[in-house]
Amino acid sequence: MTTKRFTYQHLVELVGGDHELIARMVEEGVIEQRDDEVAIVDVDRVLVTRTLVRELEIDWNGVDVILRLLHKLKIAQRRISELEKAP
Repeated sequence: MTTKRFTYQHLVELVGGDHELIARMVEEGVIEQRDDEVAIVDVDRVLVTRTLVRELEIDWNGVDVILRLLHKLKIAQRRISELEKAP
């Protein structure tokens, strides 16, 4: 997970100028808005969401399911890695 602070303008640039997509990501909880200018985001989630919505035309219910599954997969991968390192 690559969580960072971004300004609203930087986020808009990250998704190719799509203000509506950023607003919807805030509504859906993909982006955590701190104030009017700064947000806390997982860059990977924002980019995956952009691809799912704009390129693959997945609806928001599907986006939510996919993001949750990706999160669980990352947790599982970390756990497997930890178990492989254990003596």
